[in-house]
Amino acid sequence: MRSVSKSLIVIASLAVTSLAGVPTAIFHGFGDSCIFPGMWEFTDQIANVTNAYATCVEIGWGTTTSIFENFETQAEEACRKVQADPNFQGEFNVVGLSQGGLLARHIVERCTTQGQPRNLITIGAPNFGVSASPHCFSGMFCDMINYVIDNMVYFSYLQDNIGPAGYFRDPADISTYLEYSVFLPYLNNERAENFTQSINNRFTGLNGAMFIMFSNDTMIYPKETAWFYQLEADYETITPVTETEFYKQDLIGLKTLNEAGKVQFVEWTGDHLQFSFDKINTVLGPFLNK
Repeated sequence: MRSVSKSLIVIASLAVTSLAGVPTAIFHGFGDSCIFPGMWEFTDQIANVTNAYATCVEIGWGTTTSIFENFETQAEEACRKVQADPNFQGEFNVVGLSQGGLLARHIVERCTTQGQPRNLITIGAPNFGVSASPHCFSGMFCDMINYVIDNMVYFSYLQDNIGPAGYFRDPADISTYLEYSVFLPYLNNERAENFTQSINNRFTGLNGAMFIMFSNDTMIYPKETAWFYQLEADYETITPVTETEFYKQDLIGLKTLNEAGKVQFVEWTGDHLQFSFDKINTVLGPFLNK
């Protein structure tokens, strides 16, 4: 009778263990903060659906740092924070919202950790850069604002002091972007002289990657950047990711991972980061628990 009881205890213990997911590192977006209610709720719900540790990794002073800090510097701090967290010594998931998606990808592609990133989710992330000011894509006033941005964004002062400048991608001046942008060309492995095979190796080592785009996104332009689509020099034509040289040359390993059936391109209805808890429960949770 005692041996049966011990067996039941062991079985129950194994069942509980099998239900537990892996920890999740979460990165918020532009102008947000881990202490804001929305991020608290999101992080708590991710912990609930994965039945595992989840934390919002704060960079510097949160809101102000996300806006007024060199983006490469932000990424380096994100890496240090993940490296220092003992919960991320084994497998772990990475989730990024908006520009936090780029930090999440940095952890996967460029951050040397003791643990192994398992699943990656970016939600409304400017994965292939932005080419206009947020919420200001067209009209005379916005055209003037964007003209100024186009002509100044690669100045070192702006690259060093305005976070989003690090992922601004001017399709009409790619050579300047490649030479002077401090972050995105390196994350996307676009600089031939700095091509890093380890980025490809690390990305293809993922169990799965999900890239979520919002159908009416007014924060990032083009909205399809969330799926790595490429805006062309006329500022109107948008090339699907599979037709870009970035994809064909497999610069980060996206083509390899996609052909292995491990990539999901998901579209959610609505504006930037407008989604319900139901999406966390029915889409994000099941994916992170794969």
